[in-house]
Amino acid sequence: MYLSILQMVIKLLVAMILGGIVGWEREINDRPAGLRTHVLVSMGAALITIVSISFQGPGHDPSRIAAQIVSGIGFLGAGAILRRGNIVRGLTTAASLWVVASIGMAVGVGGAYAVLATFATLVVFATLSTVNRFEHIIGTKSNREVSFEIAPGNPRAMADVISCLVANGISIKSVQTADKEDSSATAVRLVVSSSSRFTEKVLIELLESQEGVSGISWE
Repeated sequence: MYLSILQMVIKLLVAMILGGIVGWEREINDRPAGLRTHVLVSMGAALITIVSISFQGPGHDPSRIAAQIVSGIGFLGAGAILRRGNIVRGLTTAASLWVVASIGMAVGVGGAYAVLATFATLVVFATLSTVNRFEHIIGTKSNREVSFEIAPGNPRAMADVISCLVANGISIKSVQTADKEDSSATAVRLVVSSSSRFTEKVLIELLESQEGVSGISWE
């Protein structure tokens, strides 16, 4: 298949735009892979596809290169997945990278596949941006990790924190504690399960209301 330089450049630009749309959503939500990563993945997949279909001759199979793109994205997606304890983060971002690579490949092929890629981009963006809001509306349960420190000299502080969270409908999945080296405080890490209506701000306000609690962070 012969493509002019202009056609190739247009395909790359379209792939960058479509990948950027998905990447922008990931970027504003502070995900491991954001705008630049998605743009590069989409453009790279399109470029490899263009090169693949441009070759002609006996024994040439463009599907082999396409299969290698999928395999390569698998490794890249694995790098976006983080696990700490029983909390796994980055699965959605890894999936979005995989889909963006597919979008780039479709743009690289061109024709009706480019139209399909545009439609897929809109569906992916709508899914990423609206499903989260829907989960907040229906109040689905989700596991989150929160870390904080408890000042010494308050033996009931830990029990008070747990009682406060449970009283507000937050389930405690696991508790990890460790005394700091200088014994200035006890570091606590909780895995909690709560309705997605409980925002980071609400949880932090609950913890800040407890005496001796400081250094609160939410993951």
